Amino acid sequence: MNGFSHIQQYILFLKSEHGLSVSLHPSPSHRQLLLGDELLSFNLHDHAYCSYIKRHVQNGSRCRACQDKVHKVCQTGPFIGTCFAGVREYIYPFTNGTETVGFLSVSGYRTEQEKSYRHRLAETHDLCPSELKAAYRTLSPNLPDKSKVDALLYPLCDMIELAYRKAQQTATEPALIEQILQFIKQNRNESISSKDICERFYCSRSYMSTLFNKHTGKTLRAYITELRIADAKALLERSDLSVTEIAYTVGFCNANYFADIFKKQVGVSPLQYKRASRT
Repeated sequence: MNGFSHIQQYILFLKSEHGLSVSLHPSPSHRQLLLGDELLSFNLHDHAYCSYIKRHVQNGSRCRACQDKVHKVCQTGPFIGTCFAGVREYIYPFTNGTETVGFLSVSGYRTEQEKSYRHRLAETHDLCPSELKAAYRTLSPNLPDKSKVDALLYPLCDMIELAYRKAQQTATEPALIEQILQFIKQNRNESISSKDICERFYCSRSYMSTLFNKHTGKTLRAYITELRIADAKALLERSDLSVTEIAYTVGFCNANYFADIFKKQVGVSPLQYKRASRT
């Protein structure tokens, strides 16, 4: 059993034996290492009220924005907070040994100001007050004793730090770049930006750019263009599609731009290449 599996089992133990609903929230740049198959499901709160709130896309986006704020606040240590929806929770930051890389949330508790939170949510997001109240009532009315939660959560923070360090040691650049290249190849005919890739693989643009150039010798744009030109050549050789149709098929949004790029890379225009390949 690896370190992440031990973490999974311990979180399940906290739920079944102590009634603690624990969720795991790495910062965006560290999600790739921490949220594997074992822990991905623990990135969400598992109580009915949050499920009800997140049915509304805007509320889900707001929840993610609030988590970004928590990442900044928890740099100074654990605290008790209330989210925008009126849910009380314990927050415990965890580190990779040198810096805070995420936080644990022990969530699912009501606040004394619940009516004002519900009233604001109902008005702002056009929610049914009675449904909102019924969902809120599924939360626990009392926070558990802090000393008990501390005793149970600090070991979990240590487990995560240890597992993270081991994951850092085994995570290799070739493995990451292979995943990125596979993603690009599978989506080369779609609009792909460096932002899309960084968000998917949870890395910074500067790191991704350096890593990509190191392993391919090309920029992202040049690499994608190269794949698309190869697709275009294959279609010009065997299909009856027009040059314009081929341009759009392989991912270019402008046929003239496609023709210019094709001639620069291949040496002849798409139409000339098509005629030559047929003879």
